[in-house]
Amino acid sequence: MKTSEADVEYMYNFVDTICKTFGPRYSCSESEKKAAHWIKAELDKFCDKTFLDEFETYPNLYPQGLLKVVGVLAGISFIFIPLKFPGPIFSLIFILLALFVLYTELFLMKEWIRFLFKKGTSCNVFGIIKPTGEPKFRIIFEGHTDSPKQMTIASYEKNPPLYRFILGIVFIIVTSIFSVVKFIRQINGSIIILGEWGIFSWTWLDVIYFSLFIFLYPFFIYTIRGFLGDTDTLGANDNLAASAISAAVGKYLSKHRPKNVEVWVGSQGSEEVGDKGAKAFVEKYGKMGLLDNAYAFVMDSCGAGSEIFLIHKDTQHRATYSMEVIERIQKAYDMLKKEDPNVLDCNIGRIPLGSTDACRYVHKGYKAAALVVIDGGLKKPRNWHSVHDIPENLDKNVMRQILEICLNFVEIVDNEF
Repeated sequence: MKTSEADVEYMYNFVDTICKTFGPRYSCSESEKKAAHWIKAELDKFCDKTFLDEFETYPNLYPQGLLKVVGVLAGISFIFIPLKFPGPIFSLIFILLALFVLYTELFLMKEWIRFLFKKGTSCNVFGIIKPTGEPKFRIIFEGHTDSPKQMTIASYEKNPPLYRFILGIVFIIVTSIFSVVKFIRQINGSIIILGEWGIFSWTWLDVIYFSLFIFLYPFFIYTIRGFLGDTDTLGANDNLAASAISAAVGKYLSKHRPKNVEVWVGSQGSEEVGDKGAKAFVEKYGKMGLLDNAYAFVMDSCGAGSEIFLIHKDTQHRATYSMEVIERIQKAYDMLKKEDPNVLDCNIGRIPLGSTDACRYVHKGYKAAALVVIDGGLKKPRNWHSVHDIPENLDKNVMRQILEICLNFVEIVDNEF
């Protein structure tokens, strides 16, 4: 083992100090900015060079803002069903618009609707450890400074009641079907009208639809609210733990420097609102050519859990992470496994929902991979987007294992040069 108990305490105190000093750190908040400046001051103690880059983004757009927009568009679609021709077709139009916003904003991150939200300023902070010899390669370790808002769906200790979410989706399907059917039958005159009042045309289709509506609509509201929340979390595991591990890598390597690999350690801003810090980082340093000969080792929620998980495919953002990086992380894990047979199991796979900063690197053609620690049964990080994500719920032994893997990774890459 390369590390000691002092390294473990350093990582824990790093997280604990930020949480207790600055509290929750939502994207573009004053607390996020102060925490980033604190991290820079910490990196100044042992890094050869440090920098803090500010960038602008829309903190309330992704993901909760866009989900609110989707909820409103789809949620008011029912009001067009009882209208005279051509009113019912607008139910389908509003639902299609909602799905368009959902897909392009959540999955493609196009930011079409950013004009609806206020702009804010966030920042990334990094330190550089120079090698003893000529730098021939670069490794970037990162966590993220910002903390998320609580999601209702994250409060389930076991699997959430999927049937409720399915029924919420059924509401959208049923509304779309009745919208088209009533519109067509209004055109061909095959609909039986029970009564008309102004712009409203009440038919047997409306009777059936609103009978279903009374049952299904509450599940639709439940589904939307499941991904929303107003309570800020401390984000000790998600993701100060990774920022602390990254800093610990720099602190260790400042005394045990690699020969030919330059190492960047730091913490991105605004990850929880669409990996915006990583986007700004990649755009700036990619243009400078500093990412051409580099590996990005992205860590997320590495402070507790029962299984190390290497992400190969990010389905949500259509990103396939670098197997070249993953293979070296796996090799670094195997080195630790020989020293410590009790290390957490390590698996490789895909994530259907959610993402990491690594997607921003691979979308631009750079080599990156991500490591997360999950709870095997839930298949998600421990206390993810929860008010229980506090320093006291971190597992120091897990943090030490990930730190050891990071240091082994540097050793492996350095030996290749």
